[in-house]
Amino acid sequence: MKRLPHLLFALPIMLLMQAGCSSSVLQLGDGLYLHRGEFQQKLADNKELAAKFLICTGQAHGELPNTRRDGGASREPPSQSTREIYTMSVRPLTEVIDTVRRSHAANGISLSILADVLADMVDDANAHIDLDKLKQIIETAQQWDRDPGLDEERLEQGSSRFVRTLLTYNKAYFGDLSFTPRSGPAEAGLRGVVKTTSKGFVDRSGNVWLFPGISAEIEEGPVNSARPLPPPVDSQRISSDLIRIFLEAFFDTAYRVPAVHGATALRVRLGPQESSYPEFDADHPAISLEALGRVTRHAMRAEAVVTSLVGKTVRGGSVIGTQNETLAATLETAAGVIAKKLTEHEGFCYYQVIANQPAIAARDRNGTAYEPVSSGFGTPFSQRLSSP
Repeated sequence: MKRLPHLLFALPIMLLMQAGCSSSVLQLGDGLYLHRGEFQQKLADNKELAAKFLICTGQAHGELPNTRRDGGASREPPSQSTREIYTMSVRPLTEVIDTVRRSHAANGISLSILADVLADMVDDANAHIDLDKLKQIIETAQQWDRDPGLDEERLEQGSSRFVRTLLTYNKAYFGDLSFTPRSGPAEAGLRGVVKTTSKGFVDRSGNVWLFPGISAEIEEGPVNSARPLPPPVDSQRISSDLIRIFLEAFFDTAYRVPAVHGATALRVRLGPQESSYPEFDADHPAISLEALGRVTRHAMRAEAVVTSLVGKTVRGGSVIGTQNETLAATLETAAGVIAKKLTEHEGFCYYQVIANQPAIAARDRNGTAYEPVSSGFGTPFSQRLSSP
């Protein structure tokens, strides 16, 4: 009985220690982030190429070298001895955030969490994902979706590029609906209307997402067509798709990685002082078609690995696990899309830099430069979470 007070005193301390050691931070080390961190490493021995790579990652594609969108002075190559080499890819995001703040002050401030998450992921010394920050990103996206000021009329009123991109992407995803009168004889009286929809949101690589409640028309011949029933609308898919659309719009506004023909990004209405979204030109390619395929595969692979890692963590039995399947699906999608967009951006810069470097390009074609150090999947998830 005398030991009972001591046990009661020790129990809260043990619980606090356990909670402190179970952080929401998920490490991305040991090759889990795949090739994204290797782009810079492979150029480390060539200071000139490394500087060009960092300058490229610090601005949107299609901009003139050493220039800023805000009209500032030319950008000097970053010092190789400072942490700035890890945060160059964050710069285009902060420029978009600063622009949005001028027209949507409250929502613009909330976008800063995206720059924080990306800064965590690009720090090669301690690359990680903070799941609490991911939840804030989801809340931010929901704020934009609920904002009554973000209606289609604003699309015509000189909103920021991000706002117009987000609206265009949403419009495509929900089916760019249009209704026309159904033709018929005038004496028939009232006529009906015919609905047409777009093919959905098309990302810069040509992948398509469409609101599941919309039926697609399938042509069976020159005359007949069929309209199969649309798939059921469920919260997991809708939540995942909406966070994907939001992040695609944000990162496309910031990075503007050249898109294939038909991408929704190429349909965004532009302001008088804005440059058009770059379309990949096969006649004058910034990188070879082979390199474009590599960039796309690396980006999809990064999305798959990070999505899987986050999904297993938030659905596992750890302290940060969740029993909310909709939230879990949204978290894993958010993390995966961010990884994909970053890999697209840096991968495109890498292949631009080595375009006239036959030796480096040959090593890439042979696949010797892309052997991951370790998959990391043999490590228990509890060991990948940061501890105090």
